[in-house]
Amino acid sequence: MSDIAGQTVDATPLEHRFAPLRRVIHPGSLGIEIGPFLNPLAAKRDGYRTLVVDRYDSSTLREKARERGSKPAEIERIEPVDYVGDASRLLDLVRGQGFTGQVDWIVSCHNFEHLPDPIRFLRDCEALLAPGGVLAMIVPDKRCCFDRFQPTATAAGMLEAAEEIPTTASEAWAAFRQFSSSAVVDRSGRKTIAWGLAESDPERMLMGDPRPHHARLQRQLTEGRDPDFCGHRWRFTPAVFESILFDLRILGRVGLEVDEVIPTVHGEFTVKLRAAAPGELSVEEIRQRRTDLCIRADDEAAVVSRAYRALEAELAVARVELARVAHAA
Repeated sequence: MSDIAGQTVDATPLEHRFAPLRRVIHPGSLGIEIGPFLNPLAAKRDGYRTLVVDRYDSSTLREKARERGSKPAEIERIEPVDYVGDASRLLDLVRGQGFTGQVDWIVSCHNFEHLPDPIRFLRDCEALLAPGGVLAMIVPDKRCCFDRFQPTATAAGMLEAAEEIPTTASEAWAAFRQFSSSAVVDRSGRKTIAWGLAESDPERMLMGDPRPHHARLQRQLTEGRDPDFCGHRWRFTPAVFESILFDLRILGRVGLEVDEVIPTVHGEFTVKLRAAAPGELSVEEIRQRRTDLCIRADDEAAVVSRAYRALEAELAVARVELARVAHAA
């Protein structure tokens, strides 16, 4: 990753990060890549049958890359964008092109958390995927980025978003929610907005001053100005994501289910979704599954808490002492 707004984001080898997504992309297959920007996984120049979707066209993306100081070789990798628009309206973007039920794979890296209407995106992917097709996404883990102290997403929140029509006011509030509550890790004066689980230490966290963001919100609301917000709207840990997808499936809102979750590495996790298996779950199965996922989500939140880390440190000291005693004996 690159620097964002002057704050450092950890760099992770791209091949390592993208390997789980690359495994669903097969030569000769038809696929959709959402917002690849500087790092396309299945570039047309390499012979892949890829449809690129982005909220900006190619020339705008190149300009944005230049503004952020990207190297010419990086800018050269930007793909021609086939469909410009909100990925929440994916089916509308490609409608009439004969792709419904024909797409073998859809891949997305750090896009799902930005979508105004994630349910519609999932339903559109479901409609576009061929039998056996897969949606694979890399999603940031909220424990390892500026979302650390933000509340996690919920199925109820997504259901509500699916019924709402975005306005300039709602976009201004979405921007305020993110920027007023963002956290950083202080690495001896270097403010980092993304990190690994091992670094998710509460003692090194630093919150910002919400007042400038509140003043900006008031100006935007007064002037009716659209902030063109493209930040995070939804925050996940692996179990939270799986819990939401399970709820949406049993409520009949989404026909996809989680096929695989690759645990968090370098602050992000990977999910693969396929068409849900046929058959109804019993009430007891639903209750047990939802309970298990909620308990897992609790455990995920606990491992980065101050209390957990203090107990972990005490345990490490105790183990050293036990080893010393055992050796002396």
